[in-house]
Amino acid sequence: MRYLPLLLLLATSCRSPVLAQPTEKVRLILDSDTANEIDDLYAIAYLFAEESIDWVGLNSAQWFHHMSGDSTVYQSQRLNEELLTLAGRLDLPHPLGADTIMGQPWGGYDPRDSPAARLIIQEARRAGAGKLVVMCIGASTNLASAIALAPDIKDKITAYVLGFQYDTTGRYWNKDEFNIRRDLNAANYLLNAEGLELHVMPTSTARQYEWRREPTFERLDRSGPIGAYLKARWQNFAPGAESWIMWDVALLQAFLHPKQATQIQVTTPPENTRRQVWIYTDIDEEAMARDYWQRLLTYE
Repeated sequence: MRYLPLLLLLATSCRSPVLAQPTEKVRLILDSDTANEIDDLYAIAYLFAEESIDWVGLNSAQWFHHMSGDSTVYQSQRLNEELLTLAGRLDLPHPLGADTIMGQPWGGYDPRDSPAARLIIQEARRAGAGKLVVMCIGASTNLASAIALAPDIKDKITAYVLGFQYDTTGRYWNKDEFNIRRDLNAANYLLNAEGLELHVMPTSTARQYEWRREPTFERLDRSGPIGAYLKARWQNFAPGAESWIMWDVALLQAFLHPKQATQIQVTTPPENTRRQVWIYTDIDEEAMARDYWQRLLTYE
């Protein structure tokens, strides 16, 4: 059964800017539409043993579309809590995000207040702690809403977003992409937010990072309970998929290992506030895969 809690199932079977100040670790909130696909959970699992950052929160994000029902953020929240429980990390703040888009379907930037947005505000305002990284691997509703609710935090945040497509030859944007369509208002809000440092991993770049099912399963079988959980997620969500593009993992690893990715500065789309943002144009998918499995195989 696709939505059977997987813990129960298992019971039965160009360089980036400098990431941190010299004397402290950069703080990270990961904002994830976890129940939408497979790769969100793989990204979260990679972070459990990460020592280079201070992971201060895991937010759940909505991913509403016409086939998903009206409880997507709660589905994401459930999976977040399952994996945190399995890893013994329920101590990590994991607030619920907004259950619908920013504004209205026809536009607007009215924020959606939520515990997830409030965590972003709280951590961004933490005195003397340096800038906060917020990484949205789904719709950016929670981040955009947090900034709209508390405009003073805009220059205290570095935003990383998975979404859009980008043509490096013609230098034009395409917003007709899943994550962006899940909350186009929030995406436009971030593009328009002068003073916000914004890094974008377009799906046109992330699609290079594709894993084959059989070698992935073989490695997951040697990665302990977390590996078994991730394997079960693939089997239940996409039983016929012979491969999967690890979109979300690509952004996370590009952030954590800047030498494995290339970024350029580009101008925002013409319909948005004209300013410079960062776009990932290439990744070293082979190096990323090596690093990923070196990490996961230690979970055995």
